[in-house]
Amino acid sequence: MIHGLLPCDKERGISSFATVEKARRLLHVKKAGHFGTLDPMATGLLLIGLGHVTKFFDLFLKKEKTYSGVIRLGYATTTFDQEGEPTCEPRPVALERIDLAALEKRFSGPQEQLPPRYSAKKYRGEPLYAYARRGEEAPIKTQQIVVHEFHLEPRPPDSLFFRIRSSSGTYIRSLANDIGEFLGTGGHLAELVRERVGEYTLDQAHSLPAIAAAAAAGQAEQLVIPIESLLPEFAKVIVSPGGRRAVTQGMDLKPGDILKIYPSTDPARFRIFDETGKLLALATREPGRPVFRPLMVFPE
Repeated sequence: MIHGLLPCDKERGISSFATVEKARRLLHVKKAGHFGTLDPMATGLLLIGLGHVTKFFDLFLKKEKTYSGVIRLGYATTTFDQEGEPTCEPRPVALERIDLAALEKRFSGPQEQLPPRYSAKKYRGEPLYAYARRGEEAPIKTQQIVVHEFHLEPRPPDSLFFRIRSSSGTYIRSLANDIGEFLGTGGHLAELVRERVGEYTLDQAHSLPAIAAAAAAGQAEQLVIPIESLLPEFAKVIVSPGGRRAVTQGMDLKPGDILKIYPSTDPARFRIFDETGKLLALATREPGRPVFRPLMVFPE
């Protein structure tokens, strides 16, 4: 069994789900899932959890992301990207008249964003894109996002190159559409690359051909970041053999079970290890009490 994180460089034209399935078969693992969808037209960093790490979805979901890409001005589309149908006739674009600094400022910081109609956001248990494909209307609620950094450059004759660091949940397609509306030209997303998710970067990622080659050589596991190395922001707790027995049975850890604690940036959550370095569980500690309570236990 492989329990870890596989950083994958997703190809253009393939879905995130298909990428996960190909990687899962190449590594011969039963359980695999990605931590944040990339549209088929997008490329870049797709984090794939393997084995027990599939349980970490909620822990990775809130990590900041960095993207780069191209917004084409002149017309909007139904999907907010180049895969959709134009919603208007092409309009003239004068890149030299755009105040890029003002535009960067306008779309930086906390803001409300409306997700695309063609998205995986759900209404009554069904994704919005299913309603859109049937020509049915479904209510779409705005959501709060934060754009931490935003940089724009002209890309003649009618496009803008961008790089953005934003909170989880930001739809770059919606941003492209909103910028087009603000400028009065219309706009849509033409290219997108995900460069970073939290502390993980694209230069750590492996393409499907590279994964296939490593698998053929019996070295695929070397591409995987082991579960013991993940979530370094959680404090590390080493337990005794008695503590190991307690935590694997889902029981609270008492002070006498603890051999050593290595503090980290998250004071409320902990990774529980045995003396051999095996990750046993994730745990929390109740305020004012020296007792650790397992939240997530990893069986043998």
